[in-house]
This record gives sequence, structure tokens and C-alpha cells, in this order.
Amino acid sequence: MMLNEGGKAFPDVVPFDHKIIKKIQKPIDSVLKSVGAESRPIGSGATPTPGKMSGDLDVIVDADKIQGHFNSADIPTARKDLRSLFDKAGLQTTQSGNSVHVRVPIGKEAHQVDIMIVPNAETAAGFHTHEIPKDSPYKGKHKQIAVAYLAKNHPKSFKWSPYKGLVDRQSDELVSNNLDEIAKILIGPKATAKDLGSVESIAKALGKERGDKMMADLTSDKGFNPPPKESLADRQLRRIKELLPK
Repeated sequence: MMLNEGGKAFPDVVPFDHKIIKKIQKPIDSVLKSVGAESRPIGSGATPTPGKMSGDLDVIVDADKIQGHFNSADIPTARKDLRSLFDKAGLQTTQSGNSVHVRVPIGKEAHQVDIMIVPNAETAAGFHTHEIPKDSPYKGKHKQIAVAYLAKNHPKSFKWSPYKGLVDRQSDELVSNNLDEIAKILIGPKATAKDLGSVESIAKALGKERGDKMMADLTSDKGFNPPPKESLADRQLRRIKELLPK
């Protein structure tokens, strides 16, 4: 059974099988519906695999919907307004960084949902939908780094924004937010959005020479390389240590 770590904002939340993602998402969307918004899963939650376990569910919500309803001056203020909305709905929340964390009770257990407020959430959700091969050492963040690498090393030296799309490095103007078009620009005329689904699919679509060069350049950076795979026994021992009194 595969496990994606996460879910540490509340002491009693537990990992969940991807088959219940819709059930976890339902109370979140029930609250968001009251302000005309909805959640959009990103990362592994966007392409759930029954039998795969995750420590939390990452979702994004459109900034215009939240700011428009609450008349929030900016996204940080909208984040506070969103947290207050869930508090008033009777759900336990906390906040850190760019996320509002919500504890969602399901039966006798509770699970964690991490909500980020972003502009153009519908479009951005596509940039955070991955097709990671089973047993791949790479995650969605590695795919984002690979796309950013292609953008930077393109003859026109673009920038990649995982919330906007392909951006001109000099003018900061949007070049494209269409994944099929972005794939053709960065990889080649026959490429499609599917080729941008994972590090492996990008390397394959580039062909051996370009793909090997990209992987050599990326893996030369220690920050890119995934950590060694943790055994179940090691993971259980680490979790026990985390739960022990300090």
C-alpha cells in the first residue's frame, strides 16, 4: 500500500484511502457553496488511485470567489476570511503558510484538508494534475521543476508559473495557459499535455539526447533528487518517535 505523507496540522488526523476523497471533499464544498465557491483537488488527489493512501487532501479555491464574497483586500486577508467561514461552520481549523487546514470528521476518524486560495483556480488545477507512474521516485513538485527547466532553457527563455502558465521572462506577460500549446512550445510540435504529466513522460517526449541532458542537469542538483525510499518499519518507528512526549 502506497502512502503519501502529510496531515500533521491536527494531532488526531489519520491517512485515508483515495477511494474516499469525494467523501472528504463533500463537507468542504458544502461550506464553500455558501459563498459561491468550490474546491479543486490538486496533486495526487486530482487523479485518485484506490488503494493509495494520503496524509492530507490538497485543494485550491478561486481567489475571485472568496475575495468577491468577503470583499477581501488581498489573498492573505481572504485566507483569514476563509478560515473564519469554516470555523463558523463548526469545523476545526488552523493556518500556516499559504494554507488553511481543515479537520474533516468522517465516521470515527478525522482527515486533514489543506486549502490554498489562488487566482484562476480552474486553470491552475490543470497545472497541478499529474500522471505519476507507479513506484516513481518523483512527485508533482519534481514535474514542476522539470517544466520550469524546459521553460528557462527554451531559446526564448520563458518562465513557468504553476498558477499562471508559461510566462515571458522579460515582460512577465502570459504566453499561454493551455497545456497542449505549452507542451508544443517546450517539447516539440507533436507534444501534448499528456507529455507534461510526469518527469518520466517529459524525458521520454524530449527524446533520448534532450531527455538525458535534462535528467543529468536536474539530478546534478541535490535539491531535486528524491530522498531514499523509507521502509514501512522505518516509517512506523519515525511516527512513534514523533508521538513521544518531548
